[in-house]
Amino acid sequence: MPSISQKSFKLLEGLAENNEREWFKARKDEFDEHLLTPFAEIIENLSGRLDAEGLTFSGGRDTMFRMQRDTRFSKDKSPYKTSVSGMLTPSGTKAENQGCVYLHLSPFESFAAFGRYNLDAKALGPIRDKIIERSDRFGEIMAQLKEDGHDLMREMSLSSMPRGFAEHADHEHAAELKLKSMMVRMELPRDFWLHGEVVPAVAHATGECFNFIQFVAD
Repeated sequence: MPSISQKSFKLLEGLAENNEREWFKARKDEFDEHLLTPFAEIIENLSGRLDAEGLTFSGGRDTMFRMQRDTRFSKDKSPYKTSVSGMLTPSGTKAENQGCVYLHLSPFESFAAFGRYNLDAKALGPIRDKIIERSDRFGEIMAQLKEDGHDLMREMSLSSMPRGFAEHADHEHAAELKLKSMMVRMELPRDFWLHGEVVPAVAHATGECFNFIQFVAD
């Protein structure tokens, strides 16, 4: 079983305190050994577990995100992210319009997320239409998520109804129609990473969120 260790977390904590190219380059091999390689193996193991359960999500090193930050349009010029992240998708690529399983490892917050993130109005339109047209089905899915202890990420929400949906302000799912991300988030405590519990926990949650992911797929 791939292993994230205390050393993995210490490297990310060190990077948060010394976010400089020279510091990172001097420890590049350590980051690969203790973070990037085991994280990729976790994604690969999760892919195998999901495949065995008939859930079509896969990924690996190629579906991980670069630690280098794009600082061109940011006031924060720190060159590196202080986290490691990656995703699993039906295509096994970073194209996630069919929904994804996302993993995020950080010494400050670690989590898994399921669905589609930070969508523009064009992508959200068909999902919002589907919520209205298949209101009963969406209600059943939301009720099942709640029963399993899940809820949608609600931080990214419009303050008023989206354009073209004002007439649905009193809809039973009006709050969901305002969302800009259609994702469920599950926290992953540090102990889950240290004791090999991430793969089974995320595989189980993927099954619980599968109907939701399918509903919001393009």
